[in-house]
Amino acid sequence: MCRLFTPHQLVTCSMKGATTTMGSPRPSLPTAERNAIIDVIAKTFDKPLVDVEEKMRGCLRRLR
Repeated sequence: MCRLFTPHQLVTCSMKGATTTMGSPRPSLPTAERNAIIDVIAKTFDKPLVDVEEKMRGCLRRLR
């Protein structure tokens, strides 16, 4: 993910731009790049898209 997105995007954005617990929404990661990396990972490791999205969401949280 670090090669597709800038460090600033990884720290300040959410996966899909949802609201946070504080109520202020974070901007979403660029849709085209986000979907491309999810598709590649899902196909490479034969995993459902939902599982890959959950893992990516968890990785973004750990970076904050």
